[in-house]
Amino acid sequence: MIKGARLSSGCGCQVVLNFLISLEMIWLFLDFDGVLHPGLCDPADYLCCLPFLEDVLRTHNSVQIVVSSSWRHSYTVKVLRQLFSPDLRHRVAGTTPPSQPGTSFARFTEIRAWLSMNARPNDQWLALDDSAFEFPRGCPNLLRCNGKSGLTPDLATDLDARLRALMDQTSI
Repeated sequence: MIKGARLSSGCGCQVVLNFLISLEMIWLFLDFDGVLHPGLCDPADYLCCLPFLEDVLRTHNSVQIVVSSSWRHSYTVKVLRQLFSPDLRHRVAGTTPPSQPGTSFARFTEIRAWLSMNARPNDQWLALDDSAFEFPRGCPNLLRCNGKSGLTPDLATDLDARLRALMDQTSI
């Protein structure tokens, strides 16, 4: 939500704004290499697994994407948004901040930093990543891809189930 936004009195927008503020979000922290395409692939095959992710996202409107991939160091959020289908671009909320060199569980630390700056207390999150070493052992918020294959249809089904479970938690 935009902080400091002003609404004109009597426009009926306050009811909508209050409703939106009350909704919990689900944040999907997204790696690219090893997730949206196999880790070691020809550049012509980059993003070959993106359609599997997009199909899942279309059934979960409350899921917002935060890019946690190293691609965020080379490309702006505007460019990263353009990688997604037009109907999903607006759901790319941003990128995680960089961690300090030598940080243990760097990706996890970056995600936690982003959440502390942007998320609300009841928001849920999930990381879709191929690098288990970037997260504490047994991290319940990690859905790990096989970096050799990236996101597969079977893993997309698992992602759908995990997002549905998070939706059920936010509905309580």
